[in-house]
Amino acid sequence: MEALTVGKIVAVPLLLWLCAAMGRRWGGFAAAVFAGLPIISGPVSLVITLEQGPEFAQVMTFNVLPGICACVWENVTYSWVCRRFSWLPAILITLILYFAFAALLCMVRLPLAAWSAIALAVPFVGLRLLPRKSEKWHAPPAHHGAPWLQMFVGMVAMIGETEGAAWLGPRWSGMLIFFPVLSGVIGMFAHMESGPEAALRVFRGTLTGCTGATVFAVVVAWCVPHLSVAATYGLATLAAMGVSGLLSLAVRK
Repeated sequence: MEALTVGKIVAVPLLLWLCAAMGRRWGGFAAAVFAGLPIISGPVSLVITLEQGPEFAQVMTFNVLPGICACVWENVTYSWVCRRFSWLPAILITLILYFAFAALLCMVRLPLAAWSAIALAVPFVGLRLLPRKSEKWHAPPAHHGAPWLQMFVGMVAMIGETEGAAWLGPRWSGMLIFFPVLSGVIGMFAHMESGPEAALRVFRGTLTGCTGATVFAVVVAWCVPHLSVAATYGLATLAAMGVSGLLSLAVRK
């Protein structure tokens, strides 16, 4: 398990650094699409499954699907709230609304097929609910002065999610696997550096890239009761990569 601990400390900071590098090279939207893929939710789900066992994993992976809805809600909420408030009150208001919505979803009882259909549809609904971008807005140059702070915030969130799984239980652990670590951190810092329209571009990108992560979560939820951990996560990864490849072609066009 020492390798898992090292992975928790290294994985998210490395991915945030990669997102920052992609943003400098190809722009914030491309970095946000990458951040929306299952690069965090996948490893977190796998680590918790390995640490907590198959029975815990079966309940957890089912509750990942409503967690996707809560994540999309957070993206949309911050996109609207940050147009009226600075970054600190915006993130506080958004987190309060996020946890309230997540608690509400925990009380909803639906079959796996229904949650799967909702989870696959909700990123597209989220894109429709985002505010319209301002045609008058021109992106100011980003300072990129806080990548190390972004990496630290992401690392703390990753460790908190995995280490707190046993205390949270399988339901809330599943719900929080899609806690918007990358999108929240990148969106918040985009807001701080370049204003609300920059944050909007981040969330438009993460909701676009979220399709691959959603497919990953749906495959895991259906397969984890029946297949081995290796087969489940291998199949989910292949499915997510296929969807993400098609998505990247569509975005390029």
